[in-house]
Amino acid sequence: MPDPSARIFERLSTVEVPTGAQRHFAVAHVLGGGVAGLLAARVLADHADRVVIIEPDGAGSAGEVRPGVPQGSQAHALLPGGQRQIERFYPGLVAEALGAGAVWCEPDRFVDHVDDVTQVVTPNAAVMSSTRPFLERLIRRRTLALPNVRLVGGKATGLQYYGDEVVGVRYRTGGAETVTGTDFVVDATGRSSRIGDWLGEGGWAAPPLERLRVDIRYLTARFERSAGWTGPLTGIYRRSPRYAPVEPLRGAAATAVEGRRWSVMVHHTGITAADFVEHCRALPPIFREAVSGPVVGEVVPYRHPDNRWRHFESVQRFPARLVAVGDAVASFNPVHGQGMSSAALHASCLSEFLRSGPDPGRHAREFFELQKVVVEAAWTTSSSGDRAGRRSEVQQVLTAAVRDVRVGTAVRAVTFLTAHPSTLADPALVARAMRVNGTRANRSPRLEIPDAT
Repeated sequence: MPDPSARIFERLSTVEVPTGAQRHFAVAHVLGGGVAGLLAARVLADHADRVVIIEPDGAGSAGEVRPGVPQGSQAHALLPGGQRQIERFYPGLVAEALGAGAVWCEPDRFVDHVDDVTQVVTPNAAVMSSTRPFLERLIRRRTLALPNVRLVGGKATGLQYYGDEVVGVRYRTGGAETVTGTDFVVDATGRSSRIGDWLGEGGWAAPPLERLRVDIRYLTARFERSAGWTGPLTGIYRRSPRYAPVEPLRGAAATAVEGRRWSVMVHHTGITAADFVEHCRALPPIFREAVSGPVVGEVVPYRHPDNRWRHFESVQRFPARLVAVGDAVASFNPVHGQGMSSAALHASCLSEFLRSGPDPGRHAREFFELQKVVVEAAWTTSSSGDRAGRRSEVQQVLTAAVRDVRVGTAVRAVTFLTAHPSTLADPALVARAMRVNGTRANRSPRLEIPDAT
């Protein structure tokens, strides 16, 4: 019998454009104007007369990393699961992005290396690649073009309550604080959200915060891309765990992006900006090609100390007219590139919740239950490589994915956020994986394979 979460995840992953929206609010506020906040605003535009985005970085400059996004210079991925939702809420945006310079990578130009083994080509490995500022600018422009959405430059500082409901938001612009009434609030202020403090000020308990220490370190640089390259446009290189104690480079990614450039990232334990290129030259051909041109800008470091999940779904008492999305709920090991795509699926949760005809005066429990399915899927994929051990049948599948198209397609569907992780435990898929691995039912494969990217 299919896992109930898998059925919910499949429903939330729909590509059908939402229809039949009902207006629930006179005004709704979104705190934070990053990808998660913009997507939430797009959904709310179907259900509110006015939507106000409060963002300290203002509208942002074209092509530049916003100060509030410290990871913005790092390599980013819009996974197929996120791409589907963005196209669903902004029809034609993918074509617009490609026309403006984003790169479409067909399956035969997507290469994934595990140590010295190249994973089989799978038909679902088709991705669009760009830098984060490029994509965020397109989403912002489309969102702010909606007649009932506007952006206010300011920093959210708190909430106001009346009884069991949120009725206002506070934000600071320059030295002055403004208080404004609202009918609905979405916290999209990111990983450093202060929603726990804001809830405490109103006598509400903060959601439990789960942390998984990973201490991930990255370096990312951009290079000019030659016009004559006909090889892969996206490359992933992953080291098995057994190499970790002796190899400073634990993984790498190279993607062709707008402006005829490469974005190259290395996941490391001790590599410096000075030897970045040297380490990349020792990797498969796409990496050697990617760093062969002049570097554009600087090699930028980034550190991700821990994965975080605020468990809103477990809170029994919570104010009405308030939800949270994006990194304000959960932030993951960025090696899997799930951040923007998870935010897009959070928007799908919000859309389904608001289209269900909810009572705005009640705790949005149904929304948080939907969101839990999405967060759990991404958290499982991201965190499995950061914890010791794995269910033996899933390890069978991950091992076989390197060599078998059908199994590899199933694994990529999960890591691309188009399928729920429970689908990897399907008995028929596990049996096929065991045949590929030449493994009997009571044995696990010896090969250690890190998480698929």
